[in-house]
Amino acid sequence: MLFVTLHGGKPGEHPLKNNVHAYDKEGAKITPAVLSEAPGVILDELRGIHFEGNFLYVVNANVEQNSLLCYQGAGSSYQLAGRFVSRKTCNSVLHPFDFTFDGAGHCYLSSQDTNLVTRLTVSPDGRLGTPAPLAPALPSHGPFLAGTFVASSVADLGGTTTAVPPPQGLEYSAADKKKHSVRGVLWVNDALYVADEPASRVKVYDADGKFLGQSNQVESPVHLVQHAGSLFVTGANQVLTAKLSKPVGDFTLSAVPALRVKNASGMAFTKEGHVYIASRTENVILKFDSSFKPLKFRCELPDNPEFLLHV
Repeated sequence: MLFVTLHGGKPGEHPLKNNVHAYDKEGAKITPAVLSEAPGVILDELRGIHFEGNFLYVVNANVEQNSLLCYQGAGSSYQLAGRFVSRKTCNSVLHPFDFTFDGAGHCYLSSQDTNLVTRLTVSPDGRLGTPAPLAPALPSHGPFLAGTFVASSVADLGGTTTAVPPPQGLEYSAADKKKHSVRGVLWVNDALYVADEPASRVKVYDADGKFLGQSNQVESPVHLVQHAGSLFVTGANQVLTAKLSKPVGDFTLSAVPALRVKNASGMAFTKEGHVYIASRTENVILKFDSSFKPLKFRCELPDNPEFLLHV
């Protein structure tokens, strides 16, 4: 089964575009509403979606919602277990996009409008994230927004904060630009990989937030996934890859040969090594074998796909 988040927006007019859709292995829709309604929660522009422990976590990205929600359930039906974090509980969370867990009690959440990555301490039951101490690698002078782990190179985005020059800080372009801020995040091999889309690079940081290195320049890196010892990145019409190595430093992303997916967005690997890749502007999901050869599968969607999760 495949879970999909869509671009969404205008929940009153199109409520089912603001929910998680589920599709079977043939590409047929199982349900347009994996997430049950909950009092006081308006689902609007869902983004990152991951399982961790006993919970399904989903980003609720609209700037009026600004939250990472926690759900519990099975199959294609999940009920709200709590608000893991929101703008009300952590001022660095503004238009969140993606998140990742390090397995050591922390969650890392990227936010487009503050252009930074927030580190959160996960409660023992997994239902709540609170701002962790500022990353030791940040300048000792401040101020910084709560939980800042990777800072922006532009100050005063969504609150009073301190600019950190690149490459340590994340680059930023005007908010009206499509490629204006941070995107995907991934914790793997004791390091945090961050898609700095305006810089056209994927950057890497250690557990203290120290900058370790970055990729070559590639077009529009957005989504990050790891599989079988390699990092995979969707960028523009390509899927790019590089071997994950230790120690971490600069690395080179190369396009997967002969693979072209128009405006590729979310991707998800199966245990067998098959991979699903979404086309954000074609509103379809494509399926490939472990060698990236196309398989018979065409899943048409009612809206622009964002993230994929194979379950």
